[in-house]
Amino acid sequence: MTKPSRRARRHVHIENDPFRSPYQRDRDRVLYSSAFRRLSGVAQVAAVNEQRVLHNRLTHSLKVAQLGRRLVQQLKHGESAEGRELRKIAGIKADVVETAGLVHDIGHPPFGHIAEPVLDACLRRVDGVEGFEGNAQSFRIVTKLARRRTEHPGLDLTRATLDAMLKYPRPRPKSADDPFATPPWTDRGFGRKWGTYTSELKDFRWARKGAPAGLRSANAVLMDWADDITYATHDIEDYFRAGLIPLHDLSRDRARIAKHAHRRLSGMADFDPDDFDKELKKIIARFSGGITSSCWDTRQNRSAMNAITTANLTECVGAVSLKAEPPYVSVDPRCQYLVEALKELTWFYVIDRPSLAVMQKGQKHIVQCLYDRLRDCLAGSPKSPRLPIQLRSIYRGLGHDADFMSGYPRSSEAREAKAVVDYMCVLTEAQAIDLDERLGGRSHGSMFGAWFS
Repeated sequence: MTKPSRRARRHVHIENDPFRSPYQRDRDRVLYSSAFRRLSGVAQVAAVNEQRVLHNRLTHSLKVAQLGRRLVQQLKHGESAEGRELRKIAGIKADVVETAGLVHDIGHPPFGHIAEPVLDACLRRVDGVEGFEGNAQSFRIVTKLARRRTEHPGLDLTRATLDAMLKYPRPRPKSADDPFATPPWTDRGFGRKWGTYTSELKDFRWARKGAPAGLRSANAVLMDWADDITYATHDIEDYFRAGLIPLHDLSRDRARIAKHAHRRLSGMADFDPDDFDKELKKIIARFSGGITSSCWDTRQNRSAMNAITTANLTECVGAVSLKAEPPYVSVDPRCQYLVEALKELTWFYVIDRPSLAVMQKGQKHIVQCLYDRLRDCLAGSPKSPRLPIQLRSIYRGLGHDADFMSGYPRSSEAREAKAVVDYMCVLTEAQAIDLDERLGGRSHGSMFGAWFS
């Protein structure tokens, strides 16, 4: 195997490894990191302390990685000489897409997406700080917060892997005049969010060197499509098993499901309700033809669910193809409507139901209170031994980070706020709840809390 050059890896330190490529080393570094293991304690949709066995961010990420590798294999299967050349030009590599799938959610805070707007509002109240975004936090973790060596921050991943994890390859727009705000929703080359903080701009520019502004790499397109497929398929299985999605009798709610989806997706540029309804009708027929009752634990329903999921996955994997211009990968729009129709079942029956909404309101309250209390503690005495050890370490590290200190004008406030958010994003949900109870005087547990280190 060839050794990675300084162009391939961010930092100078290079190990001799005759058995693994640089991209395989990236994968191993991620798998052995504590930041990746933590994802087992972060929700996918419902909280991870639910009694039923549901997907969490770790199992989701493992499936995204696996499916990303399969997408690359699909592109290679039976390809022509022209296809091989296109794949080479695009830099498509199965190891890169797989590793990007492993790390794409590594920065999610406790309780997942529900915590993001809370932390975003907290940070945006600090002058000069752009806010919070889970994808930007993921990039920050692998480039700065995770540790392998004392001589450099982060996991020292290759340029290709860092670029592949950037689903939204741009900083937060500074004005409402955003050229990427409303791309056609089936155009996989662009996304409406953002993916890097000011403090990681140097790493971002290094990872994106030579790439068109705002345009995803081919590997990032494949990872993003794998993410969509995975989310759409495994959540349905989870909540059918939990008795929330009546897969055997979806037709009775078809009109309401369609209306709910049209309202939810109406802001997506070029969204076609008729195309969506065709795919919704197809998946309803597919489930109704195989699932015979509301009971998961029958041989018939288990077998039918496996066959239907396999059919959905096979269809979606086969939807990718190469094209001659960047980002060199396209996804059949019809299959994108199919995936959106699958997602809608979870939205309609689970995400927008009152029981989850009430729980999420409480989770937002925990996130806000924990942020406020930790911020007050840190502002009062950043060197206090009463602070969590890791919070003190993160705060101290920010003071030595030249990129951070030069990137935010009011560095004292920004440093406190960012240290708290960075710390919160290394906690599991159980740790966040336990620490909030202790700081709020509601805990009767041991001195060794779930968050203790």
